[in-house]
Amino acid sequence: MILADNLYWGKHASEHKAYILKNLKNRTLEPATYVITEAQAPNLYEIYNSTMLLNPYQDTSTMRVLGIGYGYKDTLECLKLMILDGIRRESI
Repeated sequence: MILADNLYWGKHASEHKAYILKNLKNRTLEPATYVITEAQAPNLYEIYNSTMLLNPYQDTSTMRVLGIGYGYKDTLECLKLMILDGIRRESI
């Protein structure tokens, strides 16, 4: 798993950064955490529950994480921010 340099955080997730990153790194069960990753065209992003990262048959070594949310609603708010930032950058 590769974390983006400019990692986006949901509001609730940002309050627990160290805890979430430690659990993701140690591959510890964290069912309320979601990661937002790059998707293949035509999609922009994919959302995965962090429990999917524990699947031994799924190769996550090249997965690029762009955002992290704690709870699904927090993750959607984070995704909304990512999309709006992308639109702002395109219009400048």
